[in-house]
Amino acid sequence: MRKKVAISLSVVAVAALYKGALWNFSSQSKKQIEQQLAKVPDAEPQKVTEEMLEQLPAPVQKWLENAGIVGKDQIRTIFLRQTGWMRLKPEQQEWTKAEAEQTITTDPPSFTWTVKMNMLPFIQIVGRDSFEAGKAELLIKAAGLFPVAREADNDKTDQSALQRYLMEVSWYPTAAISPYIKWEEIDGNTAKATMDYQGVSGSATYHFKEDGELEKIIALRYKDSSPEAPLVPCVAEIKEHHSAGGIKVPSKVEITWQLEEGDFTWYKFEVHAAEFDPIQAVKNTPL
Repeated sequence: MRKKVAISLSVVAVAALYKGALWNFSSQSKKQIEQQLAKVPDAEPQKVTEEMLEQLPAPVQKWLENAGIVGKDQIRTIFLRQTGWMRLKPEQQEWTKAEAEQTITTDPPSFTWTVKMNMLPFIQIVGRDSFEAGKAELLIKAAGLFPVAREADNDKTDQSALQRYLMEVSWYPTAAISPYIKWEEIDGNTAKATMDYQGVSGSATYHFKEDGELEKIIALRYKDSSPEAPLVPCVAEIKEHHSAGGIKVPSKVEITWQLEEGDFTWYKFEVHAAEFDPIQAVKNTPL
């Protein structure tokens, strides 16, 4: 009898520790997001005018007009909720479901992405990927307790995170006219975006359809932060769009690394909630 009681108490203690660790991770993420949003200016956002687009290459102008940003407020913050499917190796057959949320600011440019998934039986994997003030940090924990991966204070990680922000401008397209992003026309349906911010720089090439709708984005990124890590083409292919606040943004996306041994699609996801300003609405969104 005493043995059964002891086992029961042990199970309860482990469950409490597990639940507390997940709560603590979520609480830390929420605090980080609050600090991120606190840096956004309180001034009323400007409305995008046709004149603001005139200095951009023709295919970029066509995309932004197709997206419907003219006459809309410049986006300062956006909250995304995603359901995704992930795999970590090309030979992996099964996909792991992931539930993710992301908060982005455009002035200053930053993002915090949090994810939950069950890669191990009865154990939840939680992660946080962030970019702020030109610095990136990635943290993944099993059960909210045991570190699985951590990347910080690394130039390659910083550059890769900046390029992620640049590739995701399609969800906050008014940022395309930001002073820290420069555009160069490649041809009638392609343009290269280069971002310089806080000593970090990176580029991404945007590919558009004839009507201006965004088709895919390609950037040379570091897949990991090891000293010998090469730059690898990373492709974000837009499968579907939907309207959020009257602006056309991607709703289904597949992310692929173009490796020497062949293409590796490692993450595909759907965005089923996209909320722009006001900032307070994002602050009050539960994690």
